[in-house]
Amino acid sequence: MDDLSTAYEWAKTYNFSEEEIQYATILALKILDDECKMDYDNYNLFMSVYDGINDKANSPFNLSVHSIIDLARAKDPIKADPIYKEMIGELRVTMMKDMQKPIMKAYKNLVWDVVSS
Repeated sequence: MDDLSTAYEWAKTYNFSEEEIQYATILALKILDDECKMDYDNYNLFMSVYDGINDKANSPFNLSVHSIIDLARAKDPIKADPIYKEMIGELRVTMMKDMQKPIMKAYKNLVWDVVSS
């Protein structure tokens, strides 16, 4: 199984904390807003995790935020449609206000650990 499908399947079954779910959303927004400093492979990896969380039967995502992310990704899974770019940026800034760096780093490490194991 490749890294992306592994990450996706894992995310569909893993019991994420509320903070991890919030950061998965923020990271998706950062990637779509082109404000994330990771490489292309990691963009795809973390968007696969985002998709796995979203595809759960009872998706824990905020539906209005997810709907905007979904619309922004309609043409390209890691690059926001220019029509939604400003809205994605505003959502990212708003959601990042309450995030703490240790939680952000822990979430990334969790995903990387799963993929590398």
